[in-house]
Amino acid sequence: MDRALRIGLIAATVLAVATLALFDLDQPYELWSQFIVVAAPLTLAAWIVLARAADERLVHALAGLGTGGPDDTVRDALRRALADPDLEIVYTQVGRGGWISGLGEQTARPGPDGCRAFTPIDRGGKPIAGLAHDPRLLRHPKRLRAAVDAASLALDNERLKAQLRAELLEAQASRTRIIDVGDRALQRLERNLHDGAQQRLVGLALMFRLASRRAAGDPELTALLDDAAHELSDAIAELRELTRGILPAIVGDTGLRGALESLAERPGVPVDLHVDLPDRLPEVVEVAAYYLVTEALTNANKHAVASRVTVRARVVDETLRATVIDDGIGGAKQSQGSGLQGLADRIGALGGEFEIDSPPECGTTVTVDIPLAQTVLTDTEQQRRVALRWFVQENWEMPGEAGDQITDEDNLMSAKATMLIAGGNARITEREREWLIGYHTAARGAGWVIEAIAAYDDSDTFDDLKVLPEFPQVARGEVYCAIRMCSSDGPLTPDELNRLERSVDALGIAREELEELLAIVAAEDGLRRRRFNAIAAPVLPGGLSPLR
Repeated sequence: MDRALRIGLIAATVLAVATLALFDLDQPYELWSQFIVVAAPLTLAAWIVLARAADERLVHALAGLGTGGPDDTVRDALRRALADPDLEIVYTQVGRGGWISGLGEQTARPGPDGCRAFTPIDRGGKPIAGLAHDPRLLRHPKRLRAAVDAASLALDNERLKAQLRAELLEAQASRTRIIDVGDRALQRLERNLHDGAQQRLVGLALMFRLASRRAAGDPELTALLDDAAHELSDAIAELRELTRGILPAIVGDTGLRGALESLAERPGVPVDLHVDLPDRLPEVVEVAAYYLVTEALTNANKHAVASRVTVRARVVDETLRATVIDDGIGGAKQSQGSGLQGLADRIGALGGEFEIDSPPECGTTVTVDIPLAQTVLTDTEQQRRVALRWFVQENWEMPGEAGDQITDEDNLMSAKATMLIAGGNARITEREREWLIGYHTAARGAGWVIEAIAAYDDSDTFDDLKVLPEFPQVARGEVYCAIRMCSSDGPLTPDELNRLERSVDALGIAREELEELLAIVAAEDGLRRRRFNAIAAPVLPGGLSPLR
């Protein structure tokens, strides 16, 4: 209730009381009749006037939308008009179906739950948008509809903007996918050259050397065979250089850090390398940065007459910044068809920025900023996402898309919580540790997460976990995982049960909830044994039994 409405109600009440004061209050029966005759109509009239005023304020709040500045959005106006600061608007995506946010990003249709309600907005019987809002607004459908009607034109404009942004995002993703497909094709070509033609040439060179030894008695033939062997060795070296330039395997094997270290060790202008990078970045980002440094070093060696090159690479605000500086003659140009222009196009397709500063006689500096959040997934990343979606759906009965929000850091936090609830790393058995590692490996956890689980040293406490914003929502799930882990090597021991009870007490979870989770795990164990007896036991050699 806003300030004007509160003032109006107070005024109506004061007016009613003042009216009653004009009558003889000594007669109790007359008091009520006087109130009904005079005060009640006045109060009702005040309510009507105030309701109309509220509707007028609603119209004024929404009038003129789309004519203001960049912050004058229909969502913000509806939030103010309907007094719902968390109201969100989603729009249907033309052509592809589904829903998009005002920024054009793919999003799920908000489902009605205890916290938010969803009201669709139709045009000609077809949904064009929807409001995710406070469920209490459903008590005032006319007011909600009035707000939507008043904002109709602005909603249409915002929907068109959202659709345009979605198309731009799709174009960006399409450019990135084209680059990724091209890189994979080059990678296959590199492997084919390495495993096919290059290996055959190496075998042929060995045959030449063997023939040269056997022809030792014929100097002319020996010299001819030696010359052929040398030419073949040069051809192999050139082929290796070519395959290295196509798409070096070292990027996939060691990541950007190892690939840059390899470049810095090559013969040529000395390179000062300053790298501060995580173990791995998105593959398309690593490849783009590698090509940049390769091209810049090639230019420094062939054209810049440089005596030294400095290469820097680090991640700043979820963006990879790579810089190559040489002390050569400068004058490098980003002309059409040049290697630098090709690199600029590649960086731009990834949503990055490319800058070259090369004044004459002052050296050359090439800088790129590439966002780490890419809209296209590599084969490995796509496989991980599919596996994680399946894992979330099959293990937690949740929509698989919920797994898209899970990060490697989330997985590590989950593993630490599971071990702490079970009593700590020092108390779990080797079989239980294997179960936890297998659990996160099946969820396609990153290699560094698996290594961290294997080497965990109980360095966290329950207090450390409870301060994490998302932990209260997942705490029961972690208790469930701890029960499953402790049960992986047989029925729970009294000591394990005691540790679980102490843990739920520390987390503020009721013992009744622990009992429910224990019953769920026991029921699941019974179902697994029935499944084993019905499916696996008939085809396994005699004597084998379930792992648990």
